[in-house]
Amino acid sequence: MAGRGFVFWLRHQGIFWMLALPVAGLGAGIVHVVESNLEFIDYRQHWVWNLLFALIYALFLDRWIKEVLLDGADACDEVDALRRSMISPRFAAFVLLLFGLAMALAELPVLRIAGVPWLPEIVVWAVVATPLALLLPSLSAGEPLSLGEAWSAGRPVLIGLFVLIAAAALLSLLADAAATQASAELLPGKPWSAGVAAVAARLADCFLLTFVGYGLATLFREHTGWQQPAPDDHTYRGIRARKA
Repeated sequence: MAGRGFVFWLRHQGIFWMLALPVAGLGAGIVHVVESNLEFIDYRQHWVWNLLFALIYALFLDRWIKEVLLDGADACDEVDALRRSMISPRFAAFVLLLFGLAMALAELPVLRIAGVPWLPEIVVWAVVATPLALLLPSLSAGEPLSLGEAWSAGRPVLIGLFVLIAAAALLSLLADAAATQASAELLPGKPWSAGVAAVAARLADCFLLTFVGYGLATLFREHTGWQQPAPDDHTYRGIRARKA
């Protein structure tokens, strides 16, 4: 699936960069303003920036899931409407709940697994996020599952979902740390080094989210039988036959 997700990303470079560049630019702009003005010193590493980007990443993920679900769909009004639809409030609420959990876990005493301080938090966070992960693509598809249905659909692939979510979270933190270290070593003393690190980290996050979105959308289609909207002359227009 990782290979297919990468191929899908290669085929959709236009939509990726159209979504990712504003995210990276906003990240760099915030870092530059905060780092270059002493009056904003108290807002460095403030939790509000994490909240802002949690919402932005939710928008990105929702859009990418829609692109995966509608890949190859025949043009019709329903397809256009789904592609243009805004993020579901329930989608954003679920992401905000996960954000709140992440913030709560960050306040716990630091534990280490294999020498990595983030790993225990990531494991706990991914364990909580995994059982209902297929709720997100169902909301993007405009056919929301109930909590019980999301659990039933995802139960056969819990391990795969856990690996997908935990790996993306861990790689995001590692990419952020690597970008910060690389900018400090390669651009020492430069006023814009922090902005460069922010751009690299945000682009890495967006790239990882494409794999998460592809995996969630693919598993949702495979385990619910969801069908793409189709023109009126198609026999099974708009029907979703859920697998037992």
